Amino acid sequence: MIATASPPSLLATGFVVDRPEEGTLFPSAGGNSGSPQVQAIYWRCLTALFASARITNPNQRLALFTNADPPQLGGIDIGTVLARYGVELHRVSLTTRLAAGRGAAWGNVLYFFDILASLEHERADLRFALVDSDVLVTAALDPLFVLLDGADYAGYVVDTGPDEAINGLTRRRLAGVVEALTGRGTAPVAHFGGELFAAELATWRRDRAVFADLLDQAQRGEGPAADLRTEEHIWSVAFAMLGVPVADAQQAIKRIWTSPRFSNAAPGDERLPLWHLPAEKRYGLHDLFRHLARRGFPVAMEPGEFQALAVRLCGVPRKPLTKVVHDGLRQVAAKLGLRQ
Repeated sequence: MIATASPPSLLATGFVVDRPEEGTLFPSAGGNSGSPQVQAIYWRCLTALFASARITNPNQRLALFTNADPPQLGGIDIGTVLARYGVELHRVSLTTRLAAGRGAAWGNVLYFFDILASLEHERADLRFALVDSDVLVTAALDPLFVLLDGADYAGYVVDTGPDEAINGLTRRRLAGVVEALTGRGTAPVAHFGGELFAAELATWRRDRAVFADLLDQAQRGEGPAADLRTEEHIWSVAFAMLGVPVADAQQAIKRIWTSPRFSNAAPGDERLPLWHLPAEKRYGLHDLFRHLARRGFPVAMEPGEFQALAVRLCGVPRKPLTKVVHDGLRQVAAKLGLRQ
């Protein structure tokens, strides 16, 4: 039997460095996207993402899409670290920003369209996965990319009630957008989270006009899609309009909340290859970045050792007492204005 090669794949994240006058609220980072302190949080997160991906997937192609040069953080040259982990750096400007005043939060998250538009030179069979910067890779990525064997897209379906607000819109409201644009009545659409968008580039190129039209209406504030604000809105509506197979990637990734106010971390989460950790941006992921820095940002670390480190520092599936105390002290300091 002749073995066939796996399709080529690319794991990427995007990060927009906003100017102060462009900034909007990024709630899980505790501040405004135009703040250098908030931006530093994201640079540390994405460094941890790519370190984790390289350690656990030595041959995986990795890329960062950004509109700015990586900075120096506390004497650490982030660009040099990313190069150490074999991360391609793609400079791509943001053109898909909503007009000022259209949204108070998450103002640059439509960047995905610019990222995909920049991939015109890539081969059509490339399997592309865009993940949030506060994701960790803790095992082989095969379970993610194999989802595209039987589906046109893969995304993460969030368990959201039909009338529960998703950045200002509900699944029922999003279904109304679909009906207005297609003439087809539909049940409340599935809510696809912003932590994952995966597709073969040939599929994206076939369908991109649908995404482009939704973005155009959102940016102009006109038409049935005028109220769409985020990539979650765009993806959820576009997938419902297209009516093509979209794989739910819950066997590969989970949005794992670990805050004192809400935690859904559960035994078994540690076995998933991708952890989305929005509440750990300033805590576990910060600690992981510092730990890797003290070790000179290792590449040849054993994957099992790395996973055990991530479990301890990020509290998946449960926080050790030392982490509970340490995080609590830092939360008090943040409320007192003593840290970001």
